[in-house]
Order: sequence, then C-alpha cells, then structure tokens
Amino acid sequence: MKRMLSRDITLPVLVASLALAGCKGKDKAAGDTTAASAMAMPDTTRMGAANGAVAAPLSDANIAGLLDEVNVADSTLAAAALPKLSSSDVRNFAKMMMGEHHGLHVKGLQLEKAQNITPQIPAMDPFKAAVEAEQSALRSMAKGKAYDSTYIAHEVGIHQAVLEWAQKNTPQNPALQEYLKAAGPVIQRHLDKGLDLETKLAGGPMS
Repeated sequence: MKRMLSRDITLPVLVASLALAGCKGKDKAAGDTTAASAMAMPDTTRMGAANGAVAAPLSDANIAGLLDEVNVADSTLAAAALPKLSSSDVRNFAKMMMGEHHGLHVKGLQLEKAQNITPQIPAMDPFKAAVEAEQSALRSMAKGKAYDSTYIAHEVGIHQAVLEWAQKNTPQNPALQEYLKAAGPVIQRHLDKGLDLETKLAGGPMS
C-alpha cells in the first residue's frame, strides 16, 4: 500500500523526524530492524504551519539547483551506503539510486546548458538538512539489518519530500517543466520500491 505524505506535513517535521531516527538508530541492536525503521520515518500525524519552508516563489534557477542537489545527494548517499548494506535487495536499491539519479543529474545539466539556466540553491533549502540527517545517521552505524532499515527509511522520507515539493513548484521554462514531469514517475517508482523494502525489512522475507 502506498504511503504518501499528507498535504499538510511540513519539511521541517520530516527533517526533525529523520534526525531523531539517526540518534535512536545508534542505540539499537543490529537486529532491531522494526524499531529502527519506525523511528526513522516522519510522523505524518503531526500537523504544522511551517509550509513557509518552501512558500517563497522559486525561480527556474532555484528549481534547477534543487533538482541538481537531490540527484547528486541520492547517488552519493547510495554509493556511501553500499559497502555496509547487507541485504541483496537493499544493495540493488542503492545501485538503482546511483545509476538513475546520476542519469537524471546528467540530463539536468544538459538541459541547463541548452536553456541557459544557471542553477542556484535558494536561501531556504528544503532538502539540505534531510540529506545531512541521513549522512549523520548512517556514519557511525555498523553493517547489519538495522543499517539497511535506517538507510531505506531515510530514502523513503527524502523521496516523499521531493515529490511533495515538485507538486508545489512549477518551472516557467517549458523544457524544465517537461524534465520535472518526466522525473516524477522515476522518483515515484523509487519511493514505491523503498516502501516495499521497508515492509520486508520489518518482518517480511528478504534476499
């Protein structure tokens, strides 16, 4: 069953929940995959009024910059996690992140050059803290099922956040619009796979 973010959930809530997950994950035994996964996920029941995190209108340069950021982050996070991932299913997921987000990044760079768009990260970066929270959570964890669960839970959260953000920000440039439209199903497929792996890590069969 797909589990999408509430329209009212905010990115700060996501970031705070992911950061808490990283702290809790360090205290869990390697085999406590259910607890690690649950703690790493954002609490979607908590409402907030901080949608101002992405409320300011974004230019095409801002949108391009954020797309570059998340594509680079997902591919590099996967590369960093891969040596410590133990499940073959999760390892395959990480390899997909490396390949497909790198591919999206290359296409984005080509589009920026063709359309004369200079990417620029906005002052209010909605993804930086979530990326750093994943890096921090995984950095000191040992290889094992808890590590796999924490990696997947953070990836689910980040992909949910990107999809929500994309729905709220439409580029002016038609080519950038088409790029974002084409990237949507790829990110959704990553989210669906992450949710499936999360269920398996919580008790279902794993490879």
